[in-house]
Amino acid sequence: MVQRIQKFAVYGMIVEANQILLVQKSKGPFKGIWDLPGGIIEFGEAPETTLIREILEETGLEILDQSFIKSDSVLVNYVDDEGVKISLHLVGFIFKVKLKHIKSLMPKLDDEDLICTKWCNLDEIEIDNMTPFLQELLMDNQSY
Repeated sequence: MVQRIQKFAVYGMIVEANQILLVQKSKGPFKGIWDLPGGIIEFGEAPETTLIREILEETGLEILDQSFIKSDSVLVNYVDDEGVKISLHLVGFIFKVKLKHIKSLMPKLDDEDLICTKWCNLDEIEIDNMTPFLQELLMDNQSY
């Protein structure tokens, strides 16, 4: 039996001085893969509110401004850590983000979704080790 799940999430594309801010996932269908900072929209929460909360939680950085880039969706089939087969329909709202201040990254220490957060040089990143949303954005140069 396959468990069908649909989730709505927001992601922030943060590019500064030819570097992009990425997070490495610690669980779910993209475990060990690089992604944009962001997360699941909680019940009753506006996408922009989710973006502000998730960026702060995952990086310790505050948003000055955000502008909507695009929405996208992906269907991912995987087996979770408990052996359950899952078919996940993920709908993502992607924003271009400007930060209030660029300072040291300080993700929440108790964030169970991340392995690490880091700045990556746009010229040196490996697209094969990234989530589908991020791959598509990086192949489309006009997004950053």
